[in-house]
Amino acid sequence: MMKPRMKPRRAIALAVLLAAATFGASRSQEPGALRSTLVYPPQRIAIAMNHAHPAHARLRCTRCHQDALQSEQSRDLLIPREAACVGCHAETNRDGDACGYCHVGFDGTTVPASSFPPPNLTFSHRAHARRGVGCLECHAVGDAGVATRSHLPTMRDCFRCHADDGDRGACDTCHLTVPNGRMQTRFAHSVDGRMLPPAWLHGMDHDRDFEVRHRWVAADQGELCAQCHSERECVDCHDGRGQTRRVHQNDFLTTHAQAAQRNQPRCSSCHTVQRFCTECHARMGMATFSAATVAAGRAFHPPGWDAQHGAEARRSMAQCSSCHAERDCVTCHGAAGIGIGISPHPPGFASRCRDALGDNPRACITCHGDVSALCR
Repeated sequence: MMKPRMKPRRAIALAVLLAAATFGASRSQEPGALRSTLVYPPQRIAIAMNHAHPAHARLRCTRCHQDALQSEQSRDLLIPREAACVGCHAETNRDGDACGYCHVGFDGTTVPASSFPPPNLTFSHRAHARRGVGCLECHAVGDAGVATRSHLPTMRDCFRCHADDGDRGACDTCHLTVPNGRMQTRFAHSVDGRMLPPAWLHGMDHDRDFEVRHRWVAADQGELCAQCHSERECVDCHDGRGQTRRVHQNDFLTTHAQAAQRNQPRCSSCHTVQRFCTECHARMGMATFSAATVAAGRAFHPPGWDAQHGAEARRSMAQCSSCHAERDCVTCHGAAGIGIGISPHPPGFASRCRDALGDNPRACITCHGDVSALCR
């Protein structure tokens, strides 16, 4: 006895359904929005169901998805069972092939298997139904043929109601977590790699530029960053002990002094001199206020610096003050018993000292103390 051949329209439908559901993230009603396989694993759909058919469009969603309003876990399988269909389709056997009418690819003996892996989310249909959220508000299947991953809500769809939750860093309201409480960002089944924030979420898109601009995002959205990252990850780069090779070349720790001495604004775009540079130099014993336990003899300045430090100070006092306090200068340049009396003034300064005193007496007081005598 020959097995019935698959009808051409069934073969075409099967190819279309499997291509849309198994390979590639389908697009949302939002232009450009994709469903990540990290959240919604690939499906294999071998069932024919036209949601847009007038007969189906008149039905309530719960007529077929009978357990949806009571479901409290995302792993609940809410796909209609055969018992939900036969009430209307008991007589659907026009071609003598009742199974093949719904099961695309049925060859007379074998029913092609479908696969609907649960999403990697925490979700309660029951909680949403109690709040009056309609099915079509999240699942836009009104004009769809077969419903696939493209009809599952995206994160941005959820943020239409839950934006406040996201701003407070309550990511675990929906996303799965690992034992330490942080979000699970890697899943064994996915080819998408690591789950990362979307570009529209507070500029947190981890693109090539994020290495530079993450400091501003972290300052504004620290709670969100902490959902995935530990402080240890920050310290690995920011404590001065190590360096990221994604920004600086491999030997930059050795050669960075030359770049810093050129007083490049680019350095200060990421590093704060008073904190980042000073703390590292103190720890390495290159500052006058380094701890006594730090090995001595590792001066920051090269030999002969005393003879040229005046010119360097006049060229970039801001660079000097990143390590030195005013008291360091007064130790040598103070007068009237404050220091050892080495004059910082150039030749001929006496003829214009009165003007300097009038412009900024604070600078004079630093070394001379009471400047009343200078005013005579």
